[in-house]
Amino acid sequence: MPVLNPTMMISLPLLGLALAAPAVARSAPAKPVWATGTFVYADLCTDTESGERAGRRIVLKRSPTGDVLSYETPSRSARAEGVTLDDSTKELSFQVGGEEGGFAFRGTLATDALVGTVEDEAGTRPLRLRRILRSHAHEACPGEVTGSIRTRP
Repeated sequence: MPVLNPTMMISLPLLGLALAAPAVARSAPAKPVWATGTFVYADLCTDTESGERAGRRIVLKRSPTGDVLSYETPSRSARAEGVTLDDSTKELSFQVGGEEGGFAFRGTLATDALVGTVEDEAGTRPLRLRRILRSHAHEACPGEVTGSIRTRP
């Protein structure tokens, strides 16, 4: 009968546990999902000459009971319809209707911005709204109007 030294006597049971552990503890791969909470994307600003507000704000509220999205401008506030959000690709689409005219959005949520296209009676145009992490004072609109920041009817 072979004689085992004390190191081997301790090592053999540990080796047995190590070999058996993968067979017992198998975990399912994690599915990436966006957390519940409120996500705000905006390009709101104040015109320095007139003091009027311009821009848009999109607020996405995620909860286990479903997603709710609101669309706001200085003259309008509406709840979006047909909100779809794919957790794996982060693709977002929704429609906003109403007396002031409707439009559809299709794009992607990112950690720093909402990027996509808006389609309405005037055609299709790009939209990029940065993510707002905390409330702050009203920013002045830039002197040169470019991108999605401009005075909207």
